[in-house]
Amino acid sequence: MKSYPLLAAPTVVSLCALLLAGCVSVEEPAYRIVDHDTPAFKQAVAIETQRQQEQGKSLANAEEIATGKVTRQTIKAEKDRRIEQVTPLVAALADLDRSRGCWAYTVTTTTREPGQTTLDVERYDASQPEERLWTLVTRNGATPDETTQAGYRRAKMRVWIRQLHQPSPRFSKSESLKLAAVGSDLVVTASDPTGATTFTFNRGHAHVPPFGDIPRMREVYVTDNASNTVLSHSRTHLEPAGMLGGAIKMDTWDNSTDYIVIEPRLPPFVAQTTTHYRGRIFGKDTGDVEIASVYSDYRRVKCYDDRFEVRIGEPTMIDFLPVKD
Repeated sequence: MKSYPLLAAPTVVSLCALLLAGCVSVEEPAYRIVDHDTPAFKQAVAIETQRQQEQGKSLANAEEIATGKVTRQTIKAEKDRRIEQVTPLVAALADLDRSRGCWAYTVTTTTREPGQTTLDVERYDASQPEERLWTLVTRNGATPDETTQAGYRRAKMRVWIRQLHQPSPRFSKSESLKLAAVGSDLVVTASDPTGATTFTFNRGHAHVPPFGDIPRMREVYVTDNASNTVLSHSRTHLEPAGMLGGAIKMDTWDNSTDYIVIEPRLPPFVAQTTTHYRGRIFGKDTGDVEIASVYSDYRRVKCYDDRFEVRIGEPTMIDFLPVKD
């Protein structure tokens, strides 16, 4: 896959930490918005008002206290309900991070850009030393020469080393998911026990000074009910994203990942990813870009080094924009 990392990892982590820590301007989370006009809310306030009056409060004071108390209880109940709703998904994502051991696999990537289409066939093999972890098998049907192969491997190694040295996120995946559950419009759609469950998170707009704007987005996970494993994950921006004072703007961004079970006792493996985007990076229009990668020929191999254990990640917007190495 041709990739263009945008920001150094510490910058991205800092931005995410600011967002999750609340040091940003965000829309009011849906779970905190309480409808005071529902029959259930009015009934709860009436019961609590009577209780407060029995303790000697005036009617006006009792109603004020009761309204505040029932509001807090309603917010807490909704927060707890949302976290309970995503508990199966938290478990499925935790399973996705379990060790898989060492593998070799093939990635076939079709990249469509304005005026050109590139077809790369690459092979990853964890039994090889780091300078030969990745091999470009063909590009547009042609076998690369030694110079092209060497340049390809150097580029892959830079990305791999950068990934190895990324700092740990401030929040675990399960913690981030719970934050998303309470901070988004959450819809959970379940089918019969032999089918699938869809978790849809509609996230609001956020402004992160001085980085820029995190757009409204829709994130969808689909899990298998029988095994509680992740089947697919998609993320779509619902408005443009601007960063670094407008120097970088993504007009559109969406990507999806499908998973496949290779061995029942292991977590699912990535089967394919699709990414589509268009943006303006330091004044240059990328045009519409679509990148589709198919993962195949998974084969267990003897580890050359423990560092090479396969941990296949999903593409993010950061992976497709330029940075100095």
